[in-house]
This record gives sequence, C-alpha cells and structure tokens, in this order.
Amino acid sequence: MIFLATLMTLVAAGDLPLADRPLLDEASRRRALLLALPDRVPPDSSNEVADDPRAIILGEKLFTDPGLSGDGTMSCSTCHPLATLFTDGEIRPRGPAKLRRDTPTLWNIGWQRWFGWDGRSDSLWMQALEPIEAPGEMNGDRILVLRHIAGDDALRRLFEEIFGALPSLDSLPERSRVAGVATDGWGALSGERRLAIDGAYASVGKSIAAWERTLIRAGSPFDRYLEALEGGDEEAALRYPAAARRGLLLFLGRAGCSTCHSGPVLSDGEFHDTGVPGVGGQRPKDPGRYAGVDFLKGSSFSADGAHSATADGSRGRRTSALRRRGEQWGAFRTPSLRFVGDTGPYFHHGALEDLEAVVRFYNRREGAFRSGHHDEATLQPLGLDEEEEAQLVHFLKTLSGPIGPP
Repeated sequence: MIFLATLMTLVAAGDLPLADRPLLDEASRRRALLLALPDRVPPDSSNEVADDPRAIILGEKLFTDPGLSGDGTMSCSTCHPLATLFTDGEIRPRGPAKLRRDTPTLWNIGWQRWFGWDGRSDSLWMQALEPIEAPGEMNGDRILVLRHIAGDDALRRLFEEIFGALPSLDSLPERSRVAGVATDGWGALSGERRLAIDGAYASVGKSIAAWERTLIRAGSPFDRYLEALEGGDEEAALRYPAAARRGLLLFLGRAGCSTCHSGPVLSDGEFHDTGVPGVGGQRPKDPGRYAGVDFLKGSSFSADGAHSATADGSRGRRTSALRRRGEQWGAFRTPSLRFVGDTGPYFHHGALEDLEAVVRFYNRREGAFRSGHHDEATLQPLGLDEEEEAQLVHFLKTLSGPIGPP
C-alpha cells in the first residue's frame, strides 16, 4: 500500500515517464478508448431478420446441423467449434479438399465490413451460404438444404413462421450444382422458380447470420483496462501489467500496428499485402482480394442483389461501386486481434504458429516478400529491440479473455 500511495503521488505530479503512467497521457488514452467494444453490432440493412429473436434461434440450430452438408456429416460448427473459440486450430491443409486458408474466429464478427480472407462476401449472411455449397467444405446444395428443412417438422415450422411458406420442392433436380457447376436440371427451371429457391436459401444464410451477430465477447484484461481508463480509475489501471501497457503504447505509436488494426475488433476491415511468405518460405500464389472481388461480383447473393433486403443500402452501394484492381493481388483482410493469443496459427494460411514469430516478422521483415502486384515495397523494419518485441506480445496476449456460451 505504501508503494501504491507513492506511485499515485508521482502520477498526480506528472513525474512518471509516459510508459509508467497507469492512465497514460490524454492523447494515448483517447486513442486506446477507440478500441473499446460496444455492446451492440452495427445494423445490417441487407438482412431483414438480422436482429429477429426467432431467426437467432433458427440460425443457431442450422449452424450446428450436419444435415446442411452433402453427406450429412459436417456442420458449420465442425470447423468453428465453440470450445476452440470458433476456430479449428489447424495449420493446413484442412477439409475434404485440403483448403489452404486459415479458419478465423467468429467472435465479434458482426463488426466486419467484408467476410472471408479475400472479402468474397459483402454480408454475414452471404458468407454463411458459401461454405455450405463449397465442394471443398460442406459440399451441400441449396436444394438439399431446403429439403432437409422441409423434412424436419421443428425446423420447417420455425422457418415458415419467420419467412413464410417454403417454395414448392416438387419436380426439382437432386442438386442445383455439382462441383460448383450448375446442373442441367437447374438450368431447365424457370427463372421465377430459381429465384424462389434462391430466396429461401438466402433466408437460411440470414438466420445463421442473425445468430452469429450475437457472438459478442469482451471481458479480456485489456477490456478491463479500458474500463479503468474510461473511469479514470488509477487503482484498477495498475492491475494491468506494465509490460502490456508499454506494448499498447508501441501498438498505438512507434510500431504503427493500429494503422491497420483499429476499431473495436482491432481491424480496419480492409485488404493489405504485407509481404507474408508462403508456407515453407515460398512466394505466395494465392491471389487474395483480386479473386475475391470477382467471386463477389458474380454472386446472386450479394448485398446489391435480388435477395438483399435493401439493395441500395450502404452495403449494396459499396458492392456496386467495387472494381477489381491489379494492386489487390495477394491482399488479404486485416484479421481481428481480439482473442489473438488463443487463435493461432497466424496469417491467412496459418504459416506462423506463435505471436512471437508474428511480431518478429513485422519488426524485422526477415523472409518478407516485396508487397503488391507491381512488387512495391510498402513495409519497412520497425527497429524495435527484443524487449519491445516482448512487450508487444505481452499486450497482444491481454486481448484474450474468458469464453463461454454466446
């Protein structure tokens, strides 16, 4: 208590170095508080049931239902189990087709602007649909999904209470797609009938998205520190480790991390090529955002399409204005850093296994490829010493907190 009283006196007198002030200086405190997680996710005008309690219940059921997959053995929760923070924890490859990309956590996903590492989905409900039909993931099909719902009395009753009657499933082909290619039977259906099937399938994604929007979790040591900063509680602020506080100041300042890792989920939601090497140090071949734009613009489930609740809303307008550009090659979405200490491996392809390696890579740039489609160099070594690297890691590990049901 004597030490605490002495420290409080020094803080009040302003004699402590910035890194040793529990409540920081005013400018750093303001910047830190911009990282606080609000209680509610932003609205999604493209999803008319985004916050409907009935859709949330249905979405949770569908998320864990293996009946949505082609062979009835996989659900969304197979690769996104709650026990491991909705990640699979694997490096690569994964899934039936040996996927190359990492499985990101779903916690706090409602704050994202684009979805998937390459942003191939512009809404959470569109993202929920894509892996169901992807041959390398669940290998399901929209027709099979609707038949599954129709054959389950509880699912059908809840679905129709929210969205109205399912469309007629009589005289439909077995599948609308095989290996990602539309079947002849699907092509033979009238445009009106295909639109009705697609609309019902979109409702499946909207329900899953409604539940995923409830996956909000704060409560980490860093969140408690932000509460202390907000309330000016010096005693509570002192419980946050000094090494983590120094790491936070580096994160906000000289290291420049917050340039891209900003906002409530510590992500700007945009796409960058940071020169990350491929697995084994090879030059990466994944086109990233460049291909993601093509996928998005070609989808019938985009936010500016026929199945969006508000095609001319903010999401729809953003997609309509989107164009593929050469500099998008090899760029990937900035991941959220919340829970980052428990959601390795890291980068879009899971190339690095621990946070120490990630911080060393960005600080020293050893093994980095020159960034950009035209081979421009965009990132330089940060010049941090080993102690500062350790402080950054210490800060990042305080972004993880207790887990439990949503």
